[in-house]
Amino acid sequence: MKNLFWSAVFLFFLTSQAQEKWVLDAKNSFITYDATHFLHEWTGTNKNLKGLIIEDEDSFQKIAIAMYVRDFDSKNTNRDSNAFEILEVFRFPKIEFFSDQIETKDNELKFIGGLNFHGIELSKNILAKSTFNKKQIELEGDFNLSLSDFEVPLPSFMMRKMEDEIVINFQLHFNKIER
Repeated sequence: MKNLFWSAVFLFFLTSQAQEKWVLDAKNSFITYDATHFLHEWTGTNKNLKGLIIEDEDSFQKIAIAMYVRDFDSKNTNRDSNAFEILEVFRFPKIEFFSDQIETKDNELKFIGGLNFHGIELSKNILAKSTFNKKQIELEGDFNLSLSDFEVPLPSFMMRKMEDEIVINFQLHFNKIER
């Protein structure tokens, strides 16, 4: 399954000769999650992302985003260490999203694709506000994610489990690959 994502990315690079390609600018991009327990809330940030967008005749055709779970940082090493254990980071090291169904309306994009997390792939619709020019694309937005949908056991503290639903926020910057 791990290699399936990168095989798909490689294949759509090979089969897209006349298409425009955009690569994720990792220095200016990030994804965060916001989680809640009745005693406190926290945010984890991942700034080590990989991604590609393929555009054909002024419409976006495909997007692929990948990251490692280990790269999320909540500014609390104990919490991160426990999360990595619960998320079985050695068994399921990556989070991946791929879409080849992209709808454009004004400055909003809707990505209909598959989100692979904790060894489970589910269909997910993600909305993003877009800003772009001839050399750069910026996508930003948020969506809710239910951890139980991905069979993630919810950790508990003080005999109460954390909330099942987390909020994913993203800001992704892509630069056009010059031919």
